Amino acid sequence: MKKYLFLAMLLILACSGPFRRSNTGGDGPVPFQTILSGAYSLADTFSVQLIKSEDRWEDVWLIAKGRVNPLPDKPTVDFGRQYAIAAFMGERPSSGYRIEIVSLERVGRTLKVYVTLYETPGMLTVITSPFFLARVPKGNYKLEVISEIAR
Repeated sequence: MKKYLFLAMLLILACSGPFRRSNTGGDGPVPFQTILSGAYSLADTFSVQLIKSEDRWEDVWLIAKGRVNPLPDKPTVDFGRQYAIAAFMGERPSSGYRIEIVSLERVGRTLKVYVTLYETPGMLTVITSPFFLARVPKGNYKLEVISEIAR
């Protein structure tokens, strides 16, 4: 009987207080799925955004693909289980530029987004505005962007 009482108390202790783990996952790498990347968005400045709703996703899709006529159907994001992340490089004076989300890491509530900006001017003199879109598991995140320039 004492053995069962001890086990019950241990179970209660393990499920409460500082021992309880968040239901949104622990620290470490966060998987993501690339949705689309490209060179011709409507974004004129650098930004990385966490998209948490269908309405906001509609706006971001228009920024990412607004130069295309007719506008392609936007990819599905299941906002019940996922969020999207959009990384925009901003306007560049030629071809050859690119932006990429290379990894994600969760540290507490912070979602660290590691972004590489490929600053490699190309041969074509054309205004570009690179972008990268990805799906991530839903979570209670605060974004921190860590950017690296590759030449």
